[in-house]
Parts: sequence; structure tokens; C-alpha cells
Amino acid sequence: MSPPKATVSALRSSTLTMVIILGSTDLQCRSPRPFKILSLPIIAERNVIAMITSPPVFSRAWRTLRVFSAALLFATLVWANDPPWKGKPYQQWDLQDIQSVFTDSPWARMTTIIRNWLPNTGNELPNDQLAGSARGIPSTMDQSSAAIGGDVRFLVLWASSRVMRAAYARDAILHGRATNLDLEKYVAEPQNEYQITLESADLSPFLQKDAQFYQANAFLEMRKSKQRISPSHVRYDRDPKGVRIKSVVFFFPRKAPSGDPTIPNNEKNVEFICNIEGSILRVGFELQKMVDKDGPAL
Repeated sequence: MSPPKATVSALRSSTLTMVIILGSTDLQCRSPRPFKILSLPIIAERNVIAMITSPPVFSRAWRTLRVFSAALLFATLVWANDPPWKGKPYQQWDLQDIQSVFTDSPWARMTTIIRNWLPNTGNELPNDQLAGSARGIPSTMDQSSAAIGGDVRFLVLWASSRVMRAAYARDAILHGRATNLDLEKYVAEPQNEYQITLESADLSPFLQKDAQFYQANAFLEMRKSKQRISPSHVRYDRDPKGVRIKSVVFFFPRKAPSGDPTIPNNEKNVEFICNIEGSILRVGFELQKMVDKDGPAL
């Protein structure tokens, strides 16, 4: 049976913009389906239609492009979900990344102790000792806790790690405090000692006692072996005028006199303990989590 003349005439058109059912004089409208209209040449004769398709080379290129795009999207999502110290170069850290290192990383611990000392007031201290800029700590003390028996918050940082050094340096660069700093050199510089830093809105006890006192009242303790490491020295970091204490840094040797590491490789947890006016400050660090993209970072 020959196709109707109207059908043959439609097939001889140079382009195809709709689907025609051959061999039937009745053209029924079906429910439309979403499709992309392509203006490609058609070769038609009787009941045979041959559509010219894209060359194989373009198909392969398109498949390659789709695979590459999917891989790039996956890498972007992984980067976004990873913490900055694992998934993002520290040269690209922004202020939010730095804040995450100082407050939410394995190298940072926040704790509270009971105040057993009478706090100094801002009027008694030059430059307002109690209005420090400790990260994650109120700039001024809550009046309800600014008395004996109240709680005092301390931020404890494992400051000698590559991650923490990168955060300190990057923060200084973003705030314009270190315009000529060689970031890579500073971060990669070997540290001969472990450094634990204390920050708080109330560092009054350290104004009453010197660094040698706290050198004798602080230590690192291995949770597994219960072995203790005493500080080699303690340093008070003050403001440019040398009056206000901004932070207190405890230095611990990395190697014993025998040459062995003071923290064994199989140790998983270390606690920093400090006696502050009769209140014991104690925080734990999980060493197996203190790892960046280059390995263990202490």
C-alpha cells in the first residue's frame, strides 16, 4: 500500500520538526513529551527514514566531558565537606576556616574551671586585662561569674602544630599584621618543643605568680602509660606595651635526654594539666586525630 500523497510530501521536507506515523492516513495527536528539537537533515524514501547522527568522535568527547564534570563536582563536594586542615590549602583559608581551626579542630580544646581567686577588675589593670581578644572567649567577663566560685573559660591550643601555626600566620596576613611574612617557610619551620597555649578573658592568676611557678605546676600526661612530661619553660605573651597578658605558652621537650621521643608513637591520648590557684585545668588531646594532609601534626 502506497503512502498518501500528503504523507510523502511531508517526508520530502528538508528538516524534520515533528514525528509522522507512516502507513496511516490518520494522524493522531499524542500527549506531548519533552524533547529537544534538532534541525538535522533527513533522507527519506518510501517507508525508510535515515537520520544523520553526530560523528563518533563528538560522542566520545561528550562522554569524556561528562565524566570530567562529574569528577570535578565530586571533588568540589568532598572539599566542601572536609575540614579546612584536610581538604583546603592553608594559603586559601578565609576567616571562617581559621575560626574553625581555633575552635573546632583536634588541636583546640575549651574547658571551664572554678575561680578560686578574686578577679582583678578592668579599672585595676592598664589596657583592660579582662577585655582580651581570646578566640571563642567572651571579651569581658560575665558579671554573674566574675567572683570567687564562678566559672572561668579557658581555650587550650596545641600551638606548635603545622595546622595551628598556619592559622596564626594566615590570620595575621588577612588582618594586615604581617604583610612580609613567608607563610610557607613559617609553617614548615621545625619545632624543637611542643607548645601548649592558654587564652582566657581572666588571666589574673598569672599576674600574681611568675612563669617559674607555673612551670612547676603544669605537665603533659600520657593516658596509656601515665608518664608525665614537665615544661622546659613557660612564657607570658603580653601586649605591645608589655603590661597586659594576652596568652600563656607552655613549652615541652620533644625528646628525652636518652634521645627517645617524649610522646611515644603508639600513644593515642595526651592530657594537659595545670594547677591554677587550686583549680585543676585538665584537657585531653586525641593524637590520632591531630593529622593534616601531610601526616601527624604536633
